Parts: sequence; structure tokens; C-alpha cells
Amino acid sequence: MKNPALIVLAACVLSACGGNDDNSSSSSSSGSSSGSSSSSSSSGSSSSSSGSSSSSSSSSSGSSSGVSGSAAQGLYCGSFTAIAGSSSSSSSSGSSSSSSSSSSGSSSTSSFCSGSGSSPIFFGLVQADGTAVFFTKLDTDFILYAPGSLTSASFQAVPFTAYGLNGTDVGGSAGGTDSGTLTGTVTTSTVLVTTTTLAGSFTDAANNVIKFTATDSASNWTEASSLATVAGTYTASFSVGGTSYTPSLTINATTGDITGSDTTATCTYGGSVGLPDTTHNDYSVTLTSSCLSGQTFTGLGSFFPAGLSNPNGVLSKAELKVGLTNGSNTGIYLNLTQ
Repeated sequence: MKNPALIVLAACVLSACGGNDDNSSSSSSSGSSSGSSSSSSSSGSSSSSSGSSSSSSSSSSGSSSGVSGSAAQGLYCGSFTAIAGSSSSSSSSGSSSSSSSSSSGSSSTSSFCSGSGSSPIFFGLVQADGTAVFFTKLDTDFILYAPGSLTSASFQAVPFTAYGLNGTDVGGSAGGTDSGTLTGTVTTSTVLVTTTTLAGSFTDAANNVIKFTATDSASNWTEASSLATVAGTYTASFSVGGTSYTPSLTINATTGDITGSDTTATCTYGGSVGLPDTTHNDYSVTLTSSCLSGQTFTGLGSFFPAGLSNPNGVLSKAELKVGLTNGSNTGIYLNLTQ
């Protein structure tokens, strides 16, 4: 996490997220690449923790249907508040601007993760096996959190690794990493409709705290997944170590294999998309690139079709939104658009 003056966690960069996905910077990343010409980030205070294993274990080209799974599983959207370890007062994450605590997010049948770009927004995905990835975002500050497995409705001191995306300060450096523990609970209530709420906090070694409350978007989570659904050619952009990349990636409808090249750098991409749970909007992704010295990135994603309504209009392009890490010092968020 950031130092006490600048604490952040990331959030809704999804155009299906109420149109907050800024297509001019559809993806972002943290860390440094030995293949890049510049290196503006470092591995931070903890470049490997058990939290990062949640990403590395998530990728598989196989499929599994009928998964009952974790009590915490779902697609979540909400808000967060940052509290500096050296102070009891709350402050918004990001460039040290203050803010009062925000109300929890809400879900509906027509939108996912609505909110404005200046609001502190929290979103994430928990798979049926408890593998998870979370984000917070406020303005340009954007962080990916990879916690350990969340297999029950109540979890205490689960280790996580935080990755600063797009140069966000984490662990005292731009695009760095940090580690800590996640504590939280999942509750379900039924008033006309069933609502699942995830509430908790991320705490780093300096006692900086990110408190969040989020609601499961059942209408999006219960969409079945398939390779045919996500097959096609996508474009995105992200940066690592101060170098920007704009890949064009194609997903094969039969095998899930990923192939591609970069329009701004002379390099190629490979990887695969898998189906951990075909009954839910849940995809595992592996990505490699000669741009990034052949490193392997693994993570989770969800698909949002063109025509999906949200508070700011209708999603004009299909989008596959993916959070990836290399398990040590670099995280990437891909907003893949067709």
C-alpha cells in the first residue's frame, strides 16, 4: 500500500461498471519489466507473498461445471475508505485529497459497478474455489489486490499482495508492491430479492487500512461462461515500468488459446483462456509476451457483452476484463474490447 499520506485501492474501470471504464486508458499495470526501456517501479516491500498465489493458481484451459464453491463467490462492486496508520481520521485513497467514508455500492439487473470517476470504487471477483482478485480506483490511483483463498463466509488475516497499476504508488514506489492481511465477512439477506454483501478491510504492515463494502451483482455473475462467448479479437492498452503497450489479442473459440501482437512495440503475445466454472461469468487467463521478457501472467476475468445497459448508457463493445499478476512484482489490468 501507499505510505500514510497516499493510501489507495483500485476500483471500477469497467465500462460495464457504469461506464467508468475510460477507453482512452483501457488497461493499466504495475511493476517493472526487464524487457522495457524504462523502469519506474520497484517490487516494493514485499514482492512475493502467499496472496499472489491466488492469481497463479487460477489459470486452466479445462472447464468445470456444477461447482458449488466458496460462500464468498461472486462479482462484487462497492466503495472503500482509506485510513492512514498514523492517523485515526479517514482520507480518500489517491493523491492525498480528503473524503468522507462512502456508502456501499449496489447491484442491479442492468448495471455492474456504477459510480463516477471521482468516487472511491471497489470491485472484484471471487471464484467458486475461493481464488480472488480485487481492485480499488480513485481518479488515476489504481491498485490490484491478490489475496489468498477465500473459501468461507468469514475470513481472518488472509495474506494478500497489492500491486500498483499504471504507476500508482504502492509500498513507497511507483508501480510497486506491498503485502498485508485481509479480514472480512460475507452476509446474505433476502428482502424481495437475495443480496450478498462482502465487507472487510485490507491492512498493511504500517497499519494503513482500506475498508470496503461491496454487493454481489448476481445478474452478471450467473451468466454462463464458454469459449464461444469470449472468442474473437480484442484490443487493450497497459503500461509496465513506464512503457506503454497496445496489444491486439485473439482468443480461439475451440481451444481458448491466445495469440497476438503489439501495435506500439515489436513483440508477440501468447496464452490461454480457461473455464473454471461454466455456470458463472468466470474465466481464468494466462498471458505471456516477448514485450515482458517472456514472463507469465495469470489471473481472473469476467465478460460483459455489447448492449449491456448501465447508468451512463449502453455498452457499445463487448469487454473481457482481466486482472493479472506475475506472482512477484508486477500486476496488469486488461480491459479487452472487441
